[in-house]
Amino acid sequence: MRQIDLVRIYATKTCLVVDDMSEIRGSISRMLKTFGVLHVDTVATGDDAIEICQQKHFDIVLCDYNLGPGKDGQQVLEELRHRNQLNNTSMFIMITAESARDMVLGALEYQPDDYVTKPITQNSLRTRLDRALIRHQELYNIKESIDRKDYEAAIGQCGEKLDGDTNYRSACLQIQAEMYLRTFNHSAAKDIYENVIEERPLMWAKLGMGKAQLAEKDYNDAEGTFKEIIGIDRRFVEAHDLLASSYLARDEQVKAQKAMEEAVDVSPKSVLRQRRLSNLAEKNQDMDIALKASRKTIKLGQNSCFESPEDYLHLTRQLADASKDDETIRGKEYAKEAFDVLRRLEKKTYCDSTAKLQSKSLKSRVSAGQHKDAEAERWMAEARSAYEDLEHNLSPEASIDFAESLISSGDKDAANSILKRVAKENPDNERVTEKVDAISDGPISAKGRQKVADWTKKGIAHYEAKQYPDAVMVFTNSLDLFPKHIGLNLNLVQAILADTKKNGVQEDYKQLSETALENIGSLEAADPQYARFEFLKKQVGKQFS
Repeated sequence: MRQIDLVRIYATKTCLVVDDMSEIRGSISRMLKTFGVLHVDTVATGDDAIEICQQKHFDIVLCDYNLGPGKDGQQVLEELRHRNQLNNTSMFIMITAESARDMVLGALEYQPDDYVTKPITQNSLRTRLDRALIRHQELYNIKESIDRKDYEAAIGQCGEKLDGDTNYRSACLQIQAEMYLRTFNHSAAKDIYENVIEERPLMWAKLGMGKAQLAEKDYNDAEGTFKEIIGIDRRFVEAHDLLASSYLARDEQVKAQKAMEEAVDVSPKSVLRQRRLSNLAEKNQDMDIALKASRKTIKLGQNSCFESPEDYLHLTRQLADASKDDETIRGKEYAKEAFDVLRRLEKKTYCDSTAKLQSKSLKSRVSAGQHKDAEAERWMAEARSAYEDLEHNLSPEASIDFAESLISSGDKDAANSILKRVAKENPDNERVTEKVDAISDGPISAKGRQKVADWTKKGIAHYEAKQYPDAVMVFTNSLDLFPKHIGLNLNLVQAILADTKKNGVQEDYKQLSETALENIGSLEAADPQYARFEFLKKQVGKQFS
């Protein structure tokens, strides 16, 4: 493309320069005008960048990575993408003096069109911007179709480019295959990826092939593809994310967590990735990793569009569990941290009446876990009062938090009433029903009851066939979903005792037995499981003393 043509293109573009240093803003602005740009706005902060982008459309955004206090360049980019204020026909150029790997990768994860390294000269900026702009213009019509969500049109436009003479054949193939994936034409996408890989094993084609395999539920092939990519270059963070997804699809939670740990190691500045790791680690009862990831989620979430009160509440729940009945220094520190986290939440402008109710509920739960009964009852009284005002306008999560605190205070009847209502009102919300079932003595949802029946039948079949290790495994796995279920916990203890009698003491049996009995806590003498519970508790004491 001739220079005169580029000047004409620059003249049609509106630009925004984001940098906290006025001299750099002025310098880049003057350079852009030298290139032919007629309209340039400048702002000093990430918040100002978001605000002006809400008011005006920009064709090109040049944003420094380090913007001082507040949002950094990565957070500006991710928020503009998240709010759909930066569409495919706009360009985002990241300016950075950072050489730290996680910062560069973190920015690239949110797909800037290019990045420029400081110190910036007119020649260096012109070279990078010209190249990005020429490519952008060549694919502009395709990007317009994608912005309109007319993926079929984008596929056709890519085909026209590929039939003609284009310098961007690889980009057109990549976009076309991605559009096939979006329209669920997985076989057409795979054909493109296979042809590209056969010609030249490009990473985007390998990653796309893995996505197609995952979409078609070819989990073993997808796992192999993502592992191959990681083996070649572990910096492809999306391959780690997708590998975790392939493990989750096969219910391999521990492997999924390990994949996410690798992803976080490669790109530690992602709020969503840290949040996902925390949830996985919590399900695997790996609380050290879960707590670390939750703390990181909150830290990274500050100034981010992904900041959420739920992250503060989630960490507090984890700390409540970790500090329960632990009066050691570590337990007290966890309890103190829980209150500190809630105080930070209450200072946030988005901490509404629902979040304040959840905060009071969790304070009662933490205090009860530390056996500070008077303090727990005081917070519970405040929570009850708030609940009465908000009962019919609460989210399922807020109702569950309140119910769990009621359980901690000993009011199981009131808690079960709330949990039954939540389950009834949200029968198709699997995340909610699973949580309701997990904190109840027995599953409340129909799906939960069926799962318990299936697990019990399977475990008892192994037990009666004297396949005790298999029975132990079945009941252990079932307790990941229903940790408080009395029957499942007692079945696990009985299977452990039977296997110990037959095959000797296994390394983790003592801990498994004690945890199962702790899950039950105590039973009233009138409970139908009371006699069995007391008997098995004595047997565990004799066997592992």
